[in-house]
Amino acid sequence: MAPEPHHIPSLEALTELAATHKYLILDFTAQWCPPCKAIAPLFAKLAAQHTIPNKLAFCKVDVDEAADVASKYAVTAMPTFLVLVDGEAVGVEVPASVTGGGVVRAQDGGNKVVQVRGADPRGLLGVVEAVAGLAKAEGAGAGAGAEAAEEKAEEKKAEEVSSAAL
Repeated sequence: MAPEPHHIPSLEALTELAATHKYLILDFTAQWCPPCKAIAPLFAKLAAQHTIPNKLAFCKVDVDEAADVASKYAVTAMPTFLVLVDGEAVGVEVPASVTGGGVVRAQDGGNKVVQVRGADPRGLLGVVEAVAGLAKAEGAGAGAGAEAAEEKAEEKKAEEVSSAAL
């Protein structure tokens, strides 16, 4: 069964989830919001494709239910998509090609996206792919990918030694 976005009813619940995941992608939504309903299937599909347990989680925050969360991040438009890194809304580096009417970049003029405002499928997809890439790279860099490269190097060295012995 594909993972579904986490339901965040309060700031406390968000804090608990952030303690176990480096990256969170938040969808600030409302029951009465037609654009929220329009983009919800895409967000659910992205969550199913890109969730990485204990690394990257997708969350839905109903602004009427979790007003404390919406207030903390000054969310005034729905939907708004926000990325948390280590529990902080610091933005995330994305390729310059990630564009869209709702993409809000950091004020320093770089490629760091701080949020996607509105039902902007292209902007949301670009940000999710960038965050998922970061999450996967971190996992492979220190773990399985590095170990696999080390094993290959050892195998090659063993082959060279056995070839030289013949």
